[in-house]
Amino acid sequence: MNTIKENDFDYESYTRDNAPDPSQIRQGSEAHKRRREAFKARLINHVNAETKLAREMRHVFISYCHENKDLVDRLCHTLISKGVDIWIDWDNLEPGIPWRQAIQKAIQHGDFFIACFSKEYNVRDKTFMKEELSIAIEILQQNPFDRIWFIPVKLNECQIPNIKIGEGRTLQELQYVNLYENWETGVQQILNIMPTRNPELINTVDGQNDNGESCVLFRSMNGQHFFIPFQEVLWDSQDISLMLCPTSSEQTSFLCSMRKGKHDVLAFAHQEDAVWVKPREVSQLSTKGRTIWEVILTEDTTGKAFKHKTEKVYTKHLTLDQIALLRAKRLLLDEKIEAANSPLTQSSIFHQMLLETQIRGELSSQYGNRLQALTSPIPGLYQYFKNRPETFLKYARLTSILHLRLSNTAEDIHQLDLKLVKPTALQVRFKGRRPHQNVYEEPTLIEIEGICPLSEEDSNT
Repeated sequence: MNTIKENDFDYESYTRDNAPDPSQIRQGSEAHKRRREAFKARLINHVNAETKLAREMRHVFISYCHENKDLVDRLCHTLISKGVDIWIDWDNLEPGIPWRQAIQKAIQHGDFFIACFSKEYNVRDKTFMKEELSIAIEILQQNPFDRIWFIPVKLNECQIPNIKIGEGRTLQELQYVNLYENWETGVQQILNIMPTRNPELINTVDGQNDNGESCVLFRSMNGQHFFIPFQEVLWDSQDISLMLCPTSSEQTSFLCSMRKGKHDVLAFAHQEDAVWVKPREVSQLSTKGRTIWEVILTEDTTGKAFKHKTEKVYTKHLTLDQIALLRAKRLLLDEKIEAANSPLTQSSIFHQMLLETQIRGELSSQYGNRLQALTSPIPGLYQYFKNRPETFLKYARLTSILHLRLSNTAEDIHQLDLKLVKPTALQVRFKGRRPHQNVYEEPTLIEIEGICPLSEEDSNT
């Protein structure tokens, strides 16, 4: 019987000498063509439905000072999730379009005009927001006195400018919305005065938000995370087809870079699954001020021949299950070696280095998983979304699934519950099965229940 030693196995030579059957490739191309045509048909139906719903409400124009872009981005994301169509310069100005005429037309045809005032706006001598305000005030003067169209919003403690709007009135006489004292209440005040596209659709979206199913996650090789809302995900045995609706300039920029071929391999997560993917086709369709991106991904099979290769354990004290447990605690609880309940905790520096190598997954990373458990991604995510706890919990769960699956820690996730028990502490309950790494040993379930500290003060106590 001929055998091949593992250290003599040349994967590239093997794939070159065992090339796939061209006839099968043609069949696969035809199947992909049919699938793509069906995908485009659904996209056209979606656009037609959006056009029909737009008769109820066209859009809301949002004017802002660019120093407040982060807060305005948050406001836009919230309104979109509640079924409101928005018009904002960074997402709706196509290249080559005369921007002054486009903005004037967008303001004139908008059902509402939201002016985001701030102390940053008050100290600016020149800003595009002043031009937008002058156009909006001309329209406001032509509207009936009792029509609500111009909505002043305070992003922070500031003064509304004393600009005349006709009939002896000024902007300061219009009731404003205060977002900096109570964000949720302020957003609800805005929503109360404007119709939404489709109440049934909004309930569906809200339900998805609660279950963490409203967005997909991309992680680039340099560690950046992009949570992008989706309209549809079609995942078959070969390809992943997506219809994405970016809600920020950062998301759009990332998709543009993907379309230009700047990303070779990406980590991708959706619901309970995560894989390494390569972008194959990226295109966009803009209609009625709304842009939908069609993305087709192919699962990356680099290193697939080593998927079940057994990691060596250099110490007799720890089994593969125990290593997987320590790695899961590192990812979910941000637990370091010193806190690990292990007989090696007080052992020599040499053994601790070996243990750290095992926990990080440095041995298996050479077989294609590329993602090591250096630290937990959850505290860093909290620092960015700590003012939006519901969003943080949704994103933290999706991020955890990506890291658990792609760090070779868990193959099946049976339970993952996250709950904020205090402002800077996250309660974690996890149950999952680690990947098969030894054909002679059935992996057991990993179970974790503990607290992940979300700030340095809590981690040091």
